[in-house]
Amino acid sequence: MPVTRQLLRPVSITFILLTFAIALLINLLPWQASVANFAPDFVAMMVVYWTLNQPRRIGIATAFLLGIVMDVGDGNVLGQHALAYTVMAYLTLSRQRLIAVFPFWQQALVALGLLTLGQTLMVLIQLALGNNFVGWAYFVGNVLAAVLWAPLCNLMLSHQRKPVVVNL
Repeated sequence: MPVTRQLLRPVSITFILLTFAIALLINLLPWQASVANFAPDFVAMMVVYWTLNQPRRIGIATAFLLGIVMDVGDGNVLGQHALAYTVMAYLTLSRQRLIAVFPFWQQALVALGLLTLGQTLMVLIQLALGNNFVGWAYFVGNVLAAVLWAPLCNLMLSHQRKPVVVNL
């Protein structure tokens, strides 16, 4: 959320939960094999976005719970997504005040780094369990997530920028 002269309305917890539910549904869509690597992790994007913009409401515990839900939904090793999401949330919260004033393109670079770190952690867990390396194409979705970061932020902030109707 770059510094602007416009004041934003507070975000309701219902809206935050709705965005997480939509992100979970998008992540759990049955992607075709040809497009699976190009799909970003929308739940991870929402975790980074909300820990950046609502750090008092969304934190490490929420990231952990969403990670457990993603692990169960994907049928992965229990805790794989949870570990990645909590690390991303912790790193976002540790520099939240600094990152929040960056322009959206710089926030996109930070999000790219955080999402790549999260996916790297998941790949390392899979390698530690004896699975084969998934390939470098697995990380392509992070670049798409960075490209989508500015439109996502503008879309989410447009909800807060709606004018408040005052009845006199």
